[in-house]
Parts: sequence; C-alpha cells; structure tokens
Amino acid sequence: MKLGMKIESLLALLLGWAVFTQAGPSEMNFQGVLLDGSGNGVTGTRAMTLKLHDAAIGGNLLYTEDLGNVSVNKGVYSFNFGMNGTGNPKVTETVTVADGTNSTFQKILANTNVVSGSVSVTDGTYNWDQINGPSDGGVNFDASYSSALRRITVNYYNGAPPAGRIVRVTYRSPSAGLAGILTNENDPWIEVAVNGISQSPRQKINAVPFALRATKVDSVDVSNFQETVEVDFPIKRFHESWGGGGGHFINLSNHLPNGLNASGTVYYKNLAYDVPFFVREILSLSVNYSVLQSGSSVGQMEFYLADSIGQTQVSFNFPRVQTNSSFVTIPINLKIPTGESFKIVFNIVPGSTSGGAYGGGYINSVTARVKALKSMGFQ
Repeated sequence: MKLGMKIESLLALLLGWAVFTQAGPSEMNFQGVLLDGSGNGVTGTRAMTLKLHDAAIGGNLLYTEDLGNVSVNKGVYSFNFGMNGTGNPKVTETVTVADGTNSTFQKILANTNVVSGSVSVTDGTYNWDQINGPSDGGVNFDASYSSALRRITVNYYNGAPPAGRIVRVTYRSPSAGLAGILTNENDPWIEVAVNGISQSPRQKINAVPFALRATKVDSVDVSNFQETVEVDFPIKRFHESWGGGGGHFINLSNHLPNGLNASGTVYYKNLAYDVPFFVREILSLSVNYSVLQSGSSVGQMEFYLADSIGQTQVSFNFPRVQTNSSFVTIPINLKIPTGESFKIVFNIVPGSTSGGAYGGGYINSVTARVKALKSMGFQ
C-alpha cells in the first residue's frame, strides 16, 4: 500500500480490506486505522473527505462527501457516510420501442442536471457514448446529445431498426445521498482523503451484516462465512542498528531480554501491531528481513504473537544470517477466541552488548495468511 502522506498514511484497516456495515437505510459505516510515518497510531482529529468510484483506478465519480473533522484514537477511527453527500447515480430511460418504420428518434431527458460526458445509448446491437462515439464508427448507427436542450437524438443510416427493438439512454444525474449508487453500480470503490491528500489504493465496498465476533449466525457456524486470504501488513522499513552506543528500553512483559549492558539497560527496538478484529485465525506470516552486522556481532530478529494481557502465544527467532534480504515463513495456526485481541510483535536485538550494543536488522515486508470473514455484497 502506497504511503499517501509523508507524515501519515491512511490504511483502510491495513490489509487491503475496509469494513462497511449498514448504519441505516441510506447510510454506511467505515472503519479504518491511521498511522504516522513511524507506524504508530495517530490520536486527535483529521479532516477527511470521501469519494466513491466505479473502478479501482480512474473510472467515474459516483459519490462525494465532506466528512469534516474525524476523531482518531490510537489510530482507530470510524465515520458514517451516505446522508450528507452528493451522488451521481445512473439513470436509464427508454428512447423508443422501434416500429420498423422510423429511423430517427429523439427524447428529452427527464432530469435537468446531467453529468457531462456520462450519456450513452444502446439498442442491444449498437452502442454510442459521449466519450467513444458509435461502436460501428457511425456506419449504421450514431447518436448525439444536446446539453442545452437535454435531448438525445438517435439515427439509423441503413434502414429502420426491426420492430420491437428497444433503444435506451443511460446517464448520470446528481442527487442527494447514496440513493441508486449501491443498487445500480458494480463494485463501488472508496477513496478517502486525509487533510486534502487522497490515499491509495482505493478499497472495494463490502458489508458484513452480522456481528464480526459471533460464533453462530442464526445457528449456523460462522466458519461457513470465512475465507482464507493473503494480505500485506503495513510493517515496512522497521529497523534499528547499533554501532557501540544508544539503545531502547521497552518494558513489554512477554519479552525475554537477551542482552544487558553494565548499567542494566536493555537494548532492543519493539514494534507491536494490533491484529484487526475481523481476522478470525492467523495461519502464517511470511517475512522478508535483513540482519545487520557490526564488527563480529550479528543482530537478532524476534517475533511474538501476544494476547491482550501481554502473554506470548507464539514466538519465533529469525535465523542469524547476515544478508541483504532473507525470507522466512512463520507457522502460527492460531484461532483468535471470541472477544480477544492480539498483537503482532517484532523485536530487533543487538548481537552484542559488551561495552555497548552492536548489530541490528530490518523488517522489509510482512505478508499474512489469515482466515477472515468473507466479503459480502451490500444488501
């Protein structure tokens, strides 16, 4: 996921997922995580705006809403949308049902406000739109639209179309709220801007119309609604190195420090990351990492999966092999109990602390294989 801001990056629940739930007949809820450049959760308020598109990149603008200042607490935020914005839903009207005689047809569109460039015509055989023109190059079929008159004109050049053929015009017309967007569009994509800077990539709208931590849904085991997916964690360029001095003291209860200097300082750097609440089981982590060496001392990389009270559930020590890029898969296979929260923890430890600290390492990227609730279309 690209960092959309130099200082902060918006991670739509960090895994390429966004969680959407229905908050009302025409309203949805979005939850996300906002991290700073060091991977720490942001606390405060941020100005946010939201847009919906019909494609992951480019595409048509379907909806826009100014959300104002959104509260963020330790990185977590949520907002409802759909009531106070402006949508550009599709409108389809029948131009004519051919009688087998006429070859030119006109219609005044019902809506006064028509989005520029959005008008298209089809009869099931030929197509025309304002951007690309006629599908056959204008040999047999063409159309034109007058924005001043709101009038579509359709022409057949080689005889009238067969009787009964239906000619339809489709266009976009602004309206308040989400009406028509979720029912008439295929897979809308959401784009959030933080302090005026759009974040990427866009996230596809999904809805989860039941409790995410429930074990049963109407007496059906919730595992029936799970799927196994691979996702990238936003844990990149996490690193530390020592060349004889400096250090970080972390009082994490599950860490067993393996290096103390003469003054009793613990040298290591720690990154703790909350597992998203809709992840039900972690199968494995695939980590690209680098170990750094200072003199004869080679750094040590450690991993823990800790529960809500800091107790270690899974631990793993990376091989101490000095290389620019190593790859390791950590088997986990741990189900997350209902109501429980877990943290993924990485530690970087120096290879030696005699007279100071030496060595270190990098976490380059982390890909998780997890079981999570299936993406479900908005109903």
